[in-house]
This record gives sequence, structure tokens and C-alpha cells, in this order.
Amino acid sequence: MTSPTSPIFPCPNELRPDALGLLYRRVPEEFRRQLIADSLAEAEAGRVDLSGLWVARRRGKMAGVLLTQPLAGRAAAVWAPEVELSWGRGALASGLIRNALEDLRARGFRIAQALVDASAPRTAAVDLSRGGMPRITALTYMHRDTARPMGRTFPRDRPSFDWRPFGPETEAEFHAVLQRTYLSSLDMPELEGIRSLDDVMASHRAAGRFDPSRWRVGTLPGEPEAAAVLLLSEVPDRPAWEVTYLGLTPPARGRGLGRAVLAFALDLARAHVPRLELAVDDRNHPARHLYDGAGFLPFDRRLVHLAVLNRDPTAPAGPVNGAST
Repeated sequence: MTSPTSPIFPCPNELRPDALGLLYRRVPEEFRRQLIADSLAEAEAGRVDLSGLWVARRRGKMAGVLLTQPLAGRAAAVWAPEVELSWGRGALASGLIRNALEDLRARGFRIAQALVDASAPRTAAVDLSRGGMPRITALTYMHRDTARPMGRTFPRDRPSFDWRPFGPETEAEFHAVLQRTYLSSLDMPELEGIRSLDDVMASHRAAGRFDPSRWRVGTLPGEPEAAAVLLLSEVPDRPAWEVTYLGLTPPARGRGLGRAVLAFALDLARAHVPRLELAVDDRNHPARHLYDGAGFLPFDRRLVHLAVLNRDPTAPAGPVNGAST
């Protein structure tokens, strides 16, 4: 493990203000001081974890900083490093990432992920890739107003799902159906067989504000193998719900039932929020076709960089997030 005598080391408490100043250097100056003060106060109160703050030193001065933070389900978020322009800048940036990943691996995290958007440093994608977090795909974020019904474009005699909310009596069914929805899914195949189902459930539960009544499992009458899982959560900072997960088991796919699940999601959300949001892997063309046809519009896009740190031998087959249609 590195130490304060090394060029790269975990940030000690006394250096946190300077490290955060470098980390937030792209924030307008009139907001930066307050943001640093708030972050330090939140860390002091135990509401923000700054133990994953790493710094790089060059010629006795702080030259770079990187932040990692734990996520539910033994995952971790990695922010692209901020490194001062100088000779050897790239080596410092990749060194920060590699040291942070090794620390996360030793602490038992399964995956580390970074989402790069337009606000990230211009060098973010290159730094992350060189540091051991290659780009695997991009996520397109989409939204749709809930006021407009989707309309019925499938036969009225088509069977509809029998929906049940998450709870002690349906938890085992949720696990079983959720695992079956991963089979041959097109979302994030790189995550196949990495985390246990318990970790997956913990990750979904931590997305937004969890309410068990917004988690539903559905089966078609007379076709118990044709099933769906719909996980909705409240977005904390705006009046919207997010489709955290929408998955169909293989016997339910290719029958227009993904559209029926989206219509049900809009029905659930309509009385509570004006907007429904979701994210889709750009490689999942059937899912993107479904969302485009249902009236969802793009509003953001982020590159996904991923590092697999430890594999769980009990992990289910198939990826652990996204939509299967």
C-alpha cells in the first residue's frame, strides 16, 4: 500500500481541503468554497465517505486527485482524476486510478465503474482506459412525460401480466424471475457472472428512493415462464421516477410485451410525477427501439468505463442491470 512518502497515496484528513479544491476546480469559484465546506462537513458527520480520496504529488506539491466512493451491492464509483498539466501528467493520472482500483479490490469490491459526461476533463476517457478501466459502452438517458397514455398498438385480446408488488411473500419470486430475465440479455454483458443476486438486489434497492410498492413482478396467466420484472424508483433531486430495471424472461420476449410493461410503468407513475426516466445501453438496439417507439426522448449521454475487481462464484448468469426486451 502506498503512503504519504510515495508520489501517490490516500489523502490524509489535513490535506482534504486542498484535494477537494483541485477535484472541484471546474466548479465556478463563487460556488467552489461552499461545495468544499459542505463536503467536509458531510464527511465529518458520516454522511459522505471520503476514504476513497487519493492524491498525487510532484516536486513536493499536490498535482492530482481522484475520488472513489462505495455503492450498494459491492460496487464502487470512480471519478476521472483531476491532474495538473505537466510532464508526466498521464503517468500520474493512470497511477491514481491503478492505486485506487487495487485498494477497492483488496476491500472486496466486485466492480468499479465510471460515467463520463460532458463536464468531465477532456482527458477523462484516455486516463481511465490507461488506468485499467476501459470504455465498454455508452448509456443514453431518456425521458417521457407521464400525462400522455402510450396508446394501444397490440391486440386487445393479448394477455396482460398479473402484477404483484415486492414483499416478504413475493421476494423469492422476484429473485427467480429477475435471474431468468438476465438470460441472453443485451445489456452490459461484461457484468455477467460478477455479482451475487443479493448484491444485484441491493444495488437496485439503492437506486433513487426505494418504495417496495413500485417494484413489481408479473406473469402471464397460464404461462408461468413468461414473466417480467419492473423496478421503479423516485429520482431524489427532481419530480421524476426512474425505470431502474425492466426485464422480460425469454418466453415473454418478441411479443410486444415490453411495450405493455412500459405502459404499466406510466400508469403507476402518472399520479405521482410528471416524468419517467430510464437509461439504455447503446448496444441494446431492441430496447432502444422499444423506448423510441414509446415516445421516450434522449436528454443525456455518458460513456461507461468498467473494471472487474473480484468475481463472486455464486453470481447468476447474465448481466445485472439494464432492460431486456
